[in-house]
Amino acid sequence: MKKVFILGLLLTLSACAYVDPSLTDQTKVYTDAPVRKSSLQVSVHPKSKQYRPLTAYFHPFAIQQPNSDYEYLSTSFAQIFHNVWMEERLFPIMEFQPGTRYLGLTRALELARRRGADLLVLGMVPYFYAGNTLDETAITIQINVYSAGTGNLLWTMMQSGRIEDQFPEDYFYFRHDTRLPQGPFQKIIRSIARDMATPLKAWLPAPDAGYQFAQDARDVEANLTPTAPPPSSVEQMESNLPDETDAPEAQADRPQINGVNLNVEFDFDKSTIRAASYPLLDSVGEALSTPELKGKRIIIGGHTDAKGDEKYNLALSKKRAEAVKAYLVNKWGIPSDLIQTVGYGKSRPLTDGTTKEALQKNRRVEVRLAE
Repeated sequence: MKKVFILGLLLTLSACAYVDPSLTDQTKVYTDAPVRKSSLQVSVHPKSKQYRPLTAYFHPFAIQQPNSDYEYLSTSFAQIFHNVWMEERLFPIMEFQPGTRYLGLTRALELARRRGADLLVLGMVPYFYAGNTLDETAITIQINVYSAGTGNLLWTMMQSGRIEDQFPEDYFYFRHDTRLPQGPFQKIIRSIARDMATPLKAWLPAPDAGYQFAQDARDVEANLTPTAPPPSSVEQMESNLPDETDAPEAQADRPQINGVNLNVEFDFDKSTIRAASYPLLDSVGEALSTPELKGKRIIIGGHTDAKGDEKYNLALSKKRAEAVKAYLVNKWGIPSDLIQTVGYGKSRPLTDGTTKEALQKNRRVEVRLAE
């Protein structure tokens, strides 16, 4: 029975490790040392959910521990973190320029405003130790997220992580050794970045809302009318924060907001609405005038296909959303202050197809509740 147990343990370890078999000596099993992390501390956060997608400027990290490789580490640490948040698709656009260096909060805010970003993401590294493959590696990261326009601090999160050398474990039939991985900083920073993305996901709107395409006013009203109170309280957001464990793996689900997609057609490379789409927009105006939706705040989001430059598409999609807003305000008398607009550009396609129908499907207008 003991041999069966040992064999099962050996097979389990070998599934994610390197095995050095031997007929004369002990078989050796090597696994990479795990990342051990402190609990994620969120000391500053917004008091309500964000319904409008935001763009962000990611600045190089501030290394607060004196080091001769300051500029290299400042950029490389930030690049690793930035890449993870890009994979998590937190923001439609998140700019980062590897050639820059940390310039301080005031200068970083100026750069974020100049790029038209909504947020500034600024990282601080108060402590790090590089052991590489010989000794333990450790790092502490604090992330501050500011409103680029006002300079107000919205988020402050801090977490520490380390990879430690461990003593071998002797199981008589084989020996288990833990090895220090190549690129330990990358492994630790990626793990911390994923943890810090969790509360932001609970705050931000979902990147892939599965909204239906509306054909008439009945479709618009059915998809926009709220069926339950929106989860916008502090308690709802805090319930989506990661558990205070060594390795919070689960990602919070983002609450879905009522919304609908519209197949609005525009003139090529312009924000001029084609007359063929007027009846569809009239359906939206009719639905927003019903007792169930009258006075509700909405967000109009513009989307483009994948052709063209990212920044150009972002601006074009914003103009198209503004054109739809103008139509609803001018023809249907929807109060202007009840409508927000945002451009997604080509960041959130519904399909990867290149046919005419697929491209048109991506060139949609999204209407959803803002509360």
